[in-house]
Amino acid sequence: MSSNNSKYSQEMRARTAKHILDSGKSATSMAEELGIDTNTVCRWVREYRRKNNLPSYAEEKGMKRKASKSNNELILRVR
Repeated sequence: MSSNNSKYSQEMRARTAKHILDSGKSATSMAEELGIDTNTVCRWVREYRRKNNLPSYAEEKGMKRKASKSNNELILRVR
């Protein structure tokens, strides 16, 4: 979580993450362009996805299924 004395504003974090998702650009290349640590930018994108109920990178690429919403769904799937 960010603190009040963060180096980058919440607005900049959100705009950067949104730009990455909208443009299809990698977080790594964007981080290099901005001169920001890659892990930091990746974290911003992850947080943006969670905050806006977007699928994770793995879910989006089909590498991971979205978690079941309830045990009932899982039971029905097993049957």
